[in-house]
Amino acid sequence: MSQRDLEFDYVVVGGGAAGCVLAARLAAESDGTVALLERGRRDTNRWIHIPATFFKALQSQDSDAVVSEPDASLNGKPIPVPQGKVLGGGSSVNGMIYMRGQHRDYDDWAQVHGCTGWSFAEVLPIFRRQEANTRLDNPFHGTAGKLVVADPSAPHPVGAQIIAAAVSAGIAPTDDFNGAAQEGAGWYQVTAHAGQRQSAAHCFLRPELDRENLSVLTGVLACRIDIQNRRAVAVEVRNDADVVQTIKARREIILTAGSFHSPKLLMLSGIGPRDELERHGIAIVHEADEVGRNYQDHVGAPVTRHLVGAKGLHGADRGLAALKHGFDYFLRNRGLLTSNLLQAGACVDTSGEGRADVQYNFAPFAPGAPGQAPLGFHAMQIHPMTMRPKSRGRLGLRSKDPSDGPKFFAGVLGHEDDMDTLRRGVWLAQDIYRQPELKEIIGDEVWPRPDVRTQAGSNRLDDAIRDHARTIFHPAGTCRMGPTPAAVVDLELRVNGIDGLRVADCSIMPALVSGNTNAPTMMIADRAADFITGSKKLTQASEKS
Repeated sequence: MSQRDLEFDYVVVGGGAAGCVLAARLAAESDGTVALLERGRRDTNRWIHIPATFFKALQSQDSDAVVSEPDASLNGKPIPVPQGKVLGGGSSVNGMIYMRGQHRDYDDWAQVHGCTGWSFAEVLPIFRRQEANTRLDNPFHGTAGKLVVADPSAPHPVGAQIIAAAVSAGIAPTDDFNGAAQEGAGWYQVTAHAGQRQSAAHCFLRPELDRENLSVLTGVLACRIDIQNRRAVAVEVRNDADVVQTIKARREIILTAGSFHSPKLLMLSGIGPRDELERHGIAIVHEADEVGRNYQDHVGAPVTRHLVGAKGLHGADRGLAALKHGFDYFLRNRGLLTSNLLQAGACVDTSGEGRADVQYNFAPFAPGAPGQAPLGFHAMQIHPMTMRPKSRGRLGLRSKDPSDGPKFFAGVLGHEDDMDTLRRGVWLAQDIYRQPELKEIIGDEVWPRPDVRTQAGSNRLDDAIRDHARTIFHPAGTCRMGPTPAAVVDLELRVNGIDGLRVADCSIMPALVSGNTNAPTMMIADRAADFITGSKKLTQASEKS
């Protein structure tokens, strides 16, 4: 079944953080019409917009998960990686931590991976122009952008005690993880302000929704890109009623569907590894071995203790406590519900090589085992996470059906260096727990359990880490950018071998940044808008001449 085709100048596929930024820029600054396609729904869920209820948003229809095949590096367990399925994508369901990564991450993109034009000095202006920082105004921060970045609301006293203990353990204090240097322990800055999540949909897209040249289509699944004479000309979509439609693009199609769905759509369209396409009977339009390769993610293992001398967040969403928090939020716009909960952390060089390699989240609550409910008692976590993983995974197609998720081999702890990093992270977390600032509030060990030997060389710790490890929700790298035709996209994010097609999301990262990926993803999309509008101006100038 089909209905009338639609036609636009630009078709942006994926309404997540990248898609919202890019579609808003193109609608506001180009003379073309723009369609933004999103497989989920509009961001009307109240749990999205109340900062402290992001866990509920993650458990709603506005999130789903891509589940890996059994992973030998995790003792044979699969790993689920949640994804936003709503306008705003990850920026609508994440923990709202604003972190860009290290300066050297981007310098490595340029110098090690050959991605000239993407050094820190060249991407910093994009970060600054996006940012409306409520406290910091200096060469590293902007105050006039659309993305509100603020200090955390209602900072929890347990967070303050963990920061103090981290400093006692030898970690320098910091008041800015995005300044001259990343390393230190302190309060994060967050994309939540005045009781409102500052998602890409809220900050970038919503102000442009009344533009006549912008159409936002939700509940549509992109099935295939129509490529004619090596040019992308249309996207075939299917809505929730199983109606198939063709959406044509006069100028460009830009994929912003993330590290799982952007490469999946390329492969469904005949762009990918020959063996993968032939396995599913897909005609090869352009052989591209790197599509779906280079998968990377940050992995963590939260070191958890009972919380006995202070109250954490257990039970805060039930009974009289929930009523009090609701009263404070809805009538006074203050209190716990204005908080993003993941308020504090640290970035630490545990290897002694002069560059932070472990990020820690500090919190007065603790998740259960992977895939299980949160712990049913007051607990606290010091959560070490790899920052620059060396493990690599890959993904392919499960079938030709666009509604099927990709077949995904994670291998998240397949490189021994990543296990080494998590071991050091666990040891330092345990040292922080031993500091006097936490003596009065910590109880028994929850993970690692007291019977797990954690000293160097202990296989018990390695097995415990493999059982306990979980994603940090930062999949990247599966449509790698690079300077040669072997890369999936070139340095202006154009898909190699195909005209009129780009990818502009975290899948293009040649290497994962040292920190959370929401801010870098929005930077990538903003950079893509520069390339697209600049290319259009150059084209018009050449036509006039």
